[in-house]
Amino acid sequence: MKDKNTQLQISDLKKLYNSPLPSNRNGALYNAFSYPTKISPESIGIFIACHTDVGATVLDPFAGSGTTGLATMLCDKPTKFMIDTAKSLGLNPKWGKRNAVLYELSTLGSFVSDVMCNPPSPDKFEKLAQKLLKDVESEVGNIYSVVDNDGNEGFIRYVIWSDVLECPKCKKESTFWDIAVTQKPLSISSAFKCPHCKHSDAISNIHRATENSWDVILNKNHVAKKRVPVKIYGRTGKKSWSRLVTKKDISHFKALLSPIELIDFPKHEINWGVLYRKGYHTGISHLHHFYTERNAIVFSRLWNKISSYPLEYQDALKFLLLSYNSSHSTLMTRVVVKKNSTDFVITGSQSGVLYISGLPIEKNILEGVRRKISTLKQAFKLVENSNSKVRVYNSSSTKIEMRDQTVDYVFTDPPFGDYIPYSEINQINEAWLGNLTNQKDEAIMNVAQKKGIDEYRQLMQSVFSEVNRVLKKNGSLSLVFHSAKAEIWQALIDSYQRSNFTVVTSSILDKLQGSFKQVISNVKVQGDPLLLLYKSETVSQKKSAIKKDYDTALIKKIISNAFLISNNLDEQTPERLFSRYINACLELGKPVLFDAGEFYSIIKHELPNPQYSM
Repeated sequence: MKDKNTQLQISDLKKLYNSPLPSNRNGALYNAFSYPTKISPESIGIFIACHTDVGATVLDPFAGSGTTGLATMLCDKPTKFMIDTAKSLGLNPKWGKRNAVLYELSTLGSFVSDVMCNPPSPDKFEKLAQKLLKDVESEVGNIYSVVDNDGNEGFIRYVIWSDVLECPKCKKESTFWDIAVTQKPLSISSAFKCPHCKHSDAISNIHRATENSWDVILNKNHVAKKRVPVKIYGRTGKKSWSRLVTKKDISHFKALLSPIELIDFPKHEINWGVLYRKGYHTGISHLHHFYTERNAIVFSRLWNKISSYPLEYQDALKFLLLSYNSSHSTLMTRVVVKKNSTDFVITGSQSGVLYISGLPIEKNILEGVRRKISTLKQAFKLVENSNSKVRVYNSSSTKIEMRDQTVDYVFTDPPFGDYIPYSEINQINEAWLGNLTNQKDEAIMNVAQKKGIDEYRQLMQSVFSEVNRVLKKNGSLSLVFHSAKAEIWQALIDSYQRSNFTVVTSSILDKLQGSFKQVISNVKVQGDPLLLLYKSETVSQKKSAIKKDYDTALIKKIISNAFLISNNLDEQTPERLFSRYINACLELGKPVLFDAGEFYSIIKHELPNPQYSM
């Protein structure tokens, strides 16, 4: 039994868990570095300040890019969002310094955490970053120069490239751009019609042309997909403009690149796993194949120039480059067609995958990194001079180097089963750091790593057992989790129950912008369940021998509550109802028996309002 103080604390904390807490995906701290499934540090900071006293020790065993560490620092310097949110929910957080310990297996995540939680002088960083760009610009000259429509010299903002398609009937080539892109109205078609012989088919069935060229890094001939530049977006003075690429442009680009040598680019062979796709990854065997020739030159020059800068700022400058690299420097950058838009929207890579589209984008790295400097400077300022201390360990949390019962509170967002293969994605940046993640203890379901549900459960249990050991008797654990699969939820339940944890209450963390996999999935889950766990007296021996008809009754009750009690339409969507179903199962100690798809099939016949039918 919990003592009265603990019971009172649980009662008070229910205010925090009664309503879905917004996790805004904006602001300098959030946008400093793109990392899959990341949570706003401001939201986590509210949880820390409500669960702990000043001076407490906070642990995150799955630290990712270090948001729990940043949240700990913000407890000492709360933002207006944190203060206003706490007030609106009737909370009484205790603002002030804490100490955080972060464990992160990935090389990239721990590097990002360490830089962000030990920020450099923002002003000095800005000056050195600007100097770095100027130094490299003097080396590569006008590598992004281009002649505009009036014959004046401007510079490239970005270039759209296009795959080349080979007609299966006449064997003649056409660009993906010419076949698929319509300007008025703007659209990308999925249909192929050969302009030479009129053969028709789906574009997905059409072979992408390849070409054999000399690879200067591999020092041998290499076969890769044939791509050609098709449209330039540039700027001359203050005027932005765009036009189709001409033969003169291509000759101009070749003349600019020919005298500039590609030096010291990592010769890293891509460790392909579950993300490899035979079609759009044709010819992508090494890191440099993710870059255009121009961007490979520019990024490698920037990276290698850092070694001549003050040692104490080198990691921050590398962080700056990596914050732009995978998302914007590579061929994974893409175009998006938005409703009623007259031109493409240029965006970064898709989160959680290594996708290269038929219309990849070559961005001006020098301009992009220059814009990123101000975001990082602002982020560093937000946590500068915080009295909270953060220690980062690039290590597996299956073995935590801390004494028993020394942690007051844990906030963590663990890997979601087979959701994202972090180590495979992160290698695009980790190759530059020269140290890849050790996959041995990566908690994941992944056929390439020969890890199934049992291996995932065992690794998660090993971590939760360590967390239980270092957590104080009256300490607590807040855990954010997302999955549409019942077996993954059950693996999570088994792992924390067998580690002597029990769910006290639960809530929803509203992520206001979904990750790529959440957005495109046929089975979406709206809002991530957020659980509050306490240490239990004995290991749970509960069996999952409950009939599904009980769960059907539980689902009906959840639907009834959503429609009869709540006036919030978000609470009445099928996706939110599934999250509430998960909450109910965990709080009641019942097994999760339905995948999201099965759940939606059930509520399709139960929802009282037809506008929400699936």
